[in-house]
Amino acid sequence: MNKLSTFDLGSTNIKTNLGGIYENRFILDNESDTFGAETLEFEGNTYFFNRGNFNKEFTKANKEIEIPLLYAIGKEGLEGNINSILHLPASQFSMRQQIVDRLQGKTFKFKVNGIDSEITFDKVGILKEGFAAFYSLPKRNNGLIAIVDIGGRTTDVFTFVNGKEEKETSIPVGTMNYFKIIADRLNSKGENRKIEDIFKLIDNGLIDLNDYRDTTDGIGSLIINEIKIEVENLKDYSIKLCGGGADYFKDIFRDKYKNVEVLNNNLLSNVAGSHFIGKAKGLD
Repeated sequence: MNKLSTFDLGSTNIKTNLGGIYENRFILDNESDTFGAETLEFEGNTYFFNRGNFNKEFTKANKEIEIPLLYAIGKEGLEGNINSILHLPASQFSMRQQIVDRLQGKTFKFKVNGIDSEITFDKVGILKEGFAAFYSLPKRNNGLIAIVDIGGRTTDVFTFVNGKEEKETSIPVGTMNYFKIIADRLNSKGENRKIEDIFKLIDNGLIDLNDYRDTTDGIGSLIINEIKIEVENLKDYSIKLCGGGADYFKDIFRDKYKNVEVLNNNLLSNVAGSHFIGKAKGLD
């Protein structure tokens, strides 16, 4: 088993370097039958996953990170002692020690879907979202590259020149803003929709996003305009899109710029890149 494991606790999904992608919403329910459900049992409580609302808290360090993290660890079958890397938006990186202090050197006992697990975090590192994704690129040391990581609550942008970091910025706009506008439009027509509904309906092909092209273009243009405040000549860069919003906004980027690519496994780019960095630092 690899000693190093990396996790991206996104606003809508939990991602792991082993390829796992799990929906990041759950409820605390100590009364319901757990048969057939996705559950985490921890510290005397039972959490049901794929239920309830996404956590809208903007600051990741203020979230219950232990709950989705332990759930993902159990789903991946990890146990024993591990080194781990997690991620924060660039604008919240100063809060990284709070997360390290909650995990490093600590042992957690829990059950996922009824199976006992025990994990000890030996070393815990934190990397910036988007920065880590750069290191998932097979070719990254030549030319001008802009990583645009469109997540649930933030879009994190890093530019590199011949492999060296040049600029960074974090924009407080992401897919949740997009889903919220779509939900509001449906509700204005008499429906009763929440952000969680929109995520599910899009994921299952029950919403045609062509009907919301103006909304897509509006959010995409907002993101681009915010990027240009920090990166004036974005057209000079090879733009690499990743994160959950990459597939939604790729067309608006391609309408404005020639050299735009959605990364392969764009949801997993941060965990893949941070795993590369962790191995280089001897954490594996």
